[in-house]
Amino acid sequence: MAILSVFPLLWIVTTAFTPNDLVLTKAFRLLPESPTFDNFRIAFTRFPVAAWIWNSLVIAGLVTAGKLAIAVPAGFAFAHMRFAGRDTLFWVIVATLTFPTIIGIVPLYVGISMIGWYDTLAGVIVPSIAYIGFYVFFMRQAFRSLPAEMFEAARLDKAGPLKQLLEIAIPNVLPAIASLGVISFLGAWNIYLWSLLVLDSPEKRTLTIGLKSFIVIDDFEPLWGPMMVVGLLSMLPVMLLFLLAQRFVMAAFTGRVGE
Repeated sequence: MAILSVFPLLWIVTTAFTPNDLVLTKAFRLLPESPTFDNFRIAFTRFPVAAWIWNSLVIAGLVTAGKLAIAVPAGFAFAHMRFAGRDTLFWVIVATLTFPTIIGIVPLYVGISMIGWYDTLAGVIVPSIAYIGFYVFFMRQAFRSLPAEMFEAARLDKAGPLKQLLEIAIPNVLPAIASLGVISFLGAWNIYLWSLLVLDSPEKRTLTIGLKSFIVIDDFEPLWGPMMVVGLLSMLPVMLLFLLAQRFVMAAFTGRVGE
């Protein structure tokens, strides 16, 4: 099963270094025949691939930062603070998970257009941050795993909510925050439908949208090699992020939240 799951990735790497005119005329080889870097040159000279990479990084990075900036303190508040309507508000937020995002696309698109955010990165980033129900629920469960006695002792020592969050809560749930960051980055990196609706200018597109530009070009000859180059580049940031956060992610999903 592992070999089957890795095979598409291997095919992408091999095709990226195979001359475009040989991609469909030769049987698959573990190593590319007549390896070349022309596909990279074609991809970057015919399309604004560098701009696509930058746009994808900006969107994924800011969406992740925005979601964590809201979900972490919100999760802590729902887990260890007392205020009127806490449980009701929490379940209202969780209830948003039952609504398909597709039903809000039309009014959201109209609103984005009215405030002048059409064809801007902000038009993709801000609405994406708003879908945060799962993230608040995830962080609330992570903070609830911490003993309430720690925070009671902190309150007796005159530590306010912000100090409790920054100095006690967050250091003890770093694996959960890191895993949530990876999930958020991956989701934002792969945004397709909303980006396709909002972003119109070629230089403002993301990698996921730009990939379809390679399908038909040059008298209906698909540029399979250059397309695989962009596909390979689209995988690298996510793989690198996961490798860097692998220890935290594994700790979070094996129950060792405080490690």
